[in-house]
Amino acid sequence: MERFRRDGDDITTQLDADEVDLLDSLVTQLVAMLEDNNPSADQPEADADADDPFAFWARDLESDPDAPEEPDDPALRLLFPTAYPHDAQAASDFRRFTQSDLYDAKLAAAQVVRGDLAATQQGQHRLTIPPERVDPWLKALTSLRLVLGSRLGIADSDGAEQLEDLDEDDPRIFAASVFSWLGFMQETLVEAL
Repeated sequence: MERFRRDGDDITTQLDADEVDLLDSLVTQLVAMLEDNNPSADQPEADADADDPFAFWARDLESDPDAPEEPDDPALRLLFPTAYPHDAQAASDFRRFTQSDLYDAKLAAAQVVRGDLAATQQGQHRLTIPPERVDPWLKALTSLRLVLGSRLGIADSDGAEQLEDLDEDDPRIFAASVFSWLGFMQETLVEAL
């Protein structure tokens, strides 16, 4: 992959077919993880409640408003951190009122990336990111790095640096190289702004 570069208002790079496949696979896995854990997916009758606000309020009051669950998956906890770690009530309220929208925003960003990757036709065309889609790209790359970093056991910048010292026989070597590649993409995308 070459660095992202500015081309007029757009930002472009050239990805080969393997890079398009890899990035699309990672984004597809991110989308699946988000869809499987999206709290709004647990509310199938929400559309029916659109015409009846009392039904919406009744359903909302039936749930335990003081205990929206923090995700069990460490990757999801990184994607959706506790807003108020020293105030359980405030953290619970924040999660209750924002979590669904945050999931939806991350899903929307991932779908932008998938659409732009599809437009390259497996790397036959340059990847072109117009200004209005740069923010979703940065958000999706950040989400991918958080998830992959969590899976690699990276807790801080020292952990990321330790990945550079992995033995060639270490089973994490491929994932570590993908983590670095995503970092390169993110860094050069920011530099091209």
